[in-house]
Amino acid sequence: MSLSILTKPCLPAVARRAEELLQKNQHELYQRTDRLFACLMVVQWLAMMAAAFWITPQTWIGIHSQTHLHVWAACLLGGLITAFPVMLTLLRPGTTLTRHVIAISQMLTSSLLIHLSGGRIETHFHIFGSLAFLAFYRDWRVLISATTVVVIDHSVLGLFYPQAIFGVLTANPWQIIEHGAWIIFEDLFLFIAIQQNVQEMKAMARQRAELEETKAFVETEVKNRTHELHTANRIISEKNMVLEQKTAELKHQTQALQAAAEAAEAANLAKSAFLANMSHEIRTPMNAILGFNDILLDGVSQPENIEAARTIKENGQFLIKLINDILDLSKIEAEKMEVEHVPCSPHTLLNNIYSLMNVRAISKGLPLDFQIEGPLPETISTDPTRIRQILINTIGNAIKFTETGAVKVVTRLINEPDRPARLQFDVIDSGIGIDAANIDSLFLPFTQADDSMTRKFGGTGLGLTISKRLTELLGGEITIASEPGKGTTFSITIATGSLENVPLIESCRIVSAPQTGIQQPDVFENLPLKNCRILLTEDGPDNQKLIRFILCKAGAETVIAENGKISYELAMSAKEAGQSFDAILMDMQMPVMDGYQATQKLRAAGYQGPIIALTAHAMSGDRQKCLEAGCDDYLTKPIDRRKLVEVLSSYIRQTEQNLMVTRTDRS
Repeated sequence: MSLSILTKPCLPAVARRAEELLQKNQHELYQRTDRLFACLMVVQWLAMMAAAFWITPQTWIGIHSQTHLHVWAACLLGGLITAFPVMLTLLRPGTTLTRHVIAISQMLTSSLLIHLSGGRIETHFHIFGSLAFLAFYRDWRVLISATTVVVIDHSVLGLFYPQAIFGVLTANPWQIIEHGAWIIFEDLFLFIAIQQNVQEMKAMARQRAELEETKAFVETEVKNRTHELHTANRIISEKNMVLEQKTAELKHQTQALQAAAEAAEAANLAKSAFLANMSHEIRTPMNAILGFNDILLDGVSQPENIEAARTIKENGQFLIKLINDILDLSKIEAEKMEVEHVPCSPHTLLNNIYSLMNVRAISKGLPLDFQIEGPLPETISTDPTRIRQILINTIGNAIKFTETGAVKVVTRLINEPDRPARLQFDVIDSGIGIDAANIDSLFLPFTQADDSMTRKFGGTGLGLTISKRLTELLGGEITIASEPGKGTTFSITIATGSLENVPLIESCRIVSAPQTGIQQPDVFENLPLKNCRILLTEDGPDNQKLIRFILCKAGAETVIAENGKISYELAMSAKEAGQSFDAILMDMQMPVMDGYQATQKLRAAGYQGPIIALTAHAMSGDRQKCLEAGCDDYLTKPIDRRKLVEVLSSYIRQTEQNLMVTRTDRS
C-alpha cells in the first residue's frame, strides 16, 4: 500500500475518525497478541516441566536421591513467571501494562530455559524467537522492555554465574557484549519492520476514514435529490486491497571462535531457501498485476491514464528485476550459480554492450567512449552472458552517478609470464566519486555509499554485489579507485582460458549495432490459437482470469481446473470422449495434487498431448525438474503474453503435424 496518503491534508473530522480507527485496530491487535502469548507461555511452562522431569528428575548424593533443583525451578519459578502475565491477559487484555509484563516474563522464560539447559547455545535462539514474536505487537517500546531484561540478565549472570548462561565456568565480558550486540542487531530490523507496519495501519485507517466520509456525503446527496425513490442507492466503495508483508525472521547463528564461521554458512543456506520461496510468492501476484496492467494499457486512451499504466508496468518490471537480482545473489551464496565456458568474441561482446548502453548514455547527454588498448584474442573461453551482466551493471552505475563529463570503457589483454592470461575492463567515469571509507561497503548486499544515494539515484545495492561474485566465478576480481568529486574507476578482470593457437586481433573500432526499427506484429492479430481447446490448470483466481483472457483473445477455448486432480480427470475424460485438449497449461504448485504429480500421472496413463509448465518457480533447476516430471516446456510468471501464445501455437502445430504423419504412415 502506498503511504503517500499520509502526506495529504485532510478534514479534521476525517483525521479524528482515522485516529479512532487506528486506536481500535491497535487495541484489537494488542488483545489478540496478549492471548497468543498467554497460550504460548502456558505451553512453554508445561514443556519446561516435562523436559525437567524427563532429563533430570532426581539428583543423587551417594545412595540417596532427591528431586532435582531443575524440576523445582521449572515448576515453581516457571509457574511464577507464567502466572502474572496470564492473569493480566484475562483481567486487563490490550493494556500497556499487560504488554510490557508479557515481554518481561517471556524474556525471563527464555533465561530460565537457558539456565535449565546449562547455557547450551541452541537455547539462546529462544530469545531471538521471542523478540520476533513480540514484534507482533507493532510497539517498539515492548522490544525495549524485553531487551533491557535480556541485557541485565546476561550481564549479571554472565559475570557472576556464567555457567547458567554460556555453559562455561569463567566469565568472559566479550561474550556478554557479543550476545548483546546480536540482540540489538535483531532489534534494529524489528524496529524498522514495526515502523513500516504502523505506517501501513495509519494509511489504512486514513483511507477507511476517507471512504466513510465519502460514502456519507454521497448517501446524503442521493437522499436529498431523489425523494421519489423507495430505496436509496448505496455506494459500496470499500474494497481495501491490503498487501501485508510478513517480516521474515533473520536468525544469525553465532558461536565463539571457530564455530562462528560454520553457523554463518548454515544461515546463508537457510536464507537462500527462504528467498526461493519468497520469489514464488511474489511472482504469483505480480503475474496478475503486470498481466492485467498490459490489458489496461491496451484499452486506455487518455494520456494521464496511459502514463499511470506505464508507471505501474515500469515499477512492476523493476520489482521483477529486483527479484531476479536477489535470486542471483542467493544462487551465488548457495554455491548453485553455474557459469559456462564457451568460446566467444570479446569484440562482438563489446559491440553489443556499446549498442545497449550508448542509448542510456545519450538519454542523459553523456558521451560513451569504448577504447581497446593493444591486440585482443579473437576468442576467449568464458561465459558471455555473465560478462555482459557485469559490464552492464558497472557501466550503468557509471552513467547513473555521472552528471557531466563522460564515461569511458578501456579494454586490454594482460598476459604476464607464469600467470594465466586475463582480460581487463576499466570503467572510468567523471561522476560524484566515492569516499575511501565507503568503498569496502559497496560490495555488501543492499548497500550503497550512503543513504542519500538511494534516495537521489535509486537502486537496491545488489548490482555490484552480484558483479563481484560473478567476476570471482569467472576467475577474476573487481577493484575500485575513486576520488570524491572527480570520478571513479572500476577495474574488472576475468580469465580468458587458454590462448594457445588463438590469434590476436589489433584494435578495431567499437560501433553500435544498427537499429532495425521494425515493430513486432500483434501476437493476437491472426488468432493463432483459433479453434484450439486449452486446459488451464491454475488455483489462483486472478491468474485464471488473466490467462483465460489472453487465450481467448488469441482465439482459444479455455477450460479451467483448480488443481492437479481435477486437471487429470478432465484431460482423461476428454481423451476418452475423443475430444482431447490441444494443450495443457500446468501450474506446478497447487493444493490437493500439485502439477508435478498430475503431469506424472497423465504421462503414466498414456497422455501424449503437450503439457506446458507455467509456474512462479524460477530458481536454478526448476526447469529441469518440470521437464523430468513430463512437461514439454517451461514458462515462468509473470507471463510474457507473446511467448505464451507462441509456445502454445508451436507445440499445437507440431502435434498436428505428428498426427498427420502418423495417419499417412498407417494409410
